[in-house]
Amino acid sequence: MPDALVPAWLGELRPLRETLPARRPGFWPGVALLLLAVLLAGLAVAGREEAVHPERLSPGPYFEQARARGRLIVGVRAYPRPALPGLPVAAEPDPFDAALARALGDYLGLPVETLGLSPERREAALREGRVDLLVAGAAASGAAASGAAAGKAIPASKRQGEGALVVLRGLDIHTGDDLRGRSLCLAEGSPYRRPLAERHGARLREYPSPVHAVAAFMAGECQALVEARSLVDWLLLQPDWRFYRRLPFELQAPAAGHVRLADAEPQAQAWLAAALDDWQRRGALDAVLAQRTGELAFDVLKLEQGLICH
Repeated sequence: MPDALVPAWLGELRPLRETLPARRPGFWPGVALLLLAVLLAGLAVAGREEAVHPERLSPGPYFEQARARGRLIVGVRAYPRPALPGLPVAAEPDPFDAALARALGDYLGLPVETLGLSPERREAALREGRVDLLVAGAAASGAAASGAAAGKAIPASKRQGEGALVVLRGLDIHTGDDLRGRSLCLAEGSPYRRPLAERHGARLREYPSPVHAVAAFMAGECQALVEARSLVDWLLLQPDWRFYRRLPFELQAPAAGHVRLADAEPQAQAWLAAALDDWQRRGALDAVLAQRTGELAFDVLKLEQGLICH
């Protein structure tokens, strides 16, 4: 650097700096770094030991019936997608439920048959052994959602677990307290229904699928729509949604879903917990939820083109 560009006071400090003794690394900082590295390595090993892969566990006698028949039968939510008026439609398995059912079948090494069940038929189908597992969204009760019942809750996704509410502009709903006694449209098995009902005292109107809930909300059947934040943000960018706004408060899902068993057989419970943990840890849960948002957005576009939910 040319001397003309160097401040005079900096030049005065140079001789002083050159006369100071050079610092040498001490003994104790090195020991501290070594101990920290050992501690972190130990924590990493402990974490790997806690995460048991389901292939290392026996599913137990609960799944012997599925092995004997050569396939896993999973009860799921099913509903028709938007279609042109007058056309026959068939109920299709919920994408989230179907993806999880296939993953559990892969862990067991069995092909999967999904059986669409209405809410009133699910408990009987599980109890009577017509399905091996039931995957139907988040559990309604706190005990079932926490895994205290026969089955396991799927921990909420940190990336996809945030929900949001949409209302008409000008409606006098601004905070969570304003939801008490208000009607909310949401999909059956929605992961947001428990906090809305228990904490905010809202009146929930459940529909077979998110797109059915969207259609009902736009038809004026409810005062607010409850869905994943990612879908809500996309909706508010569409021209038909310029008359709506998102409520400015956080809504977190206690769980992403729930898998039910007919009984609480310990080996099956432990195997299922390991399978769900591995499924989430390798990023499959986030991938399925992201795909679900894309499919819902496409179904909403179908509604705008004149297709209807049957």
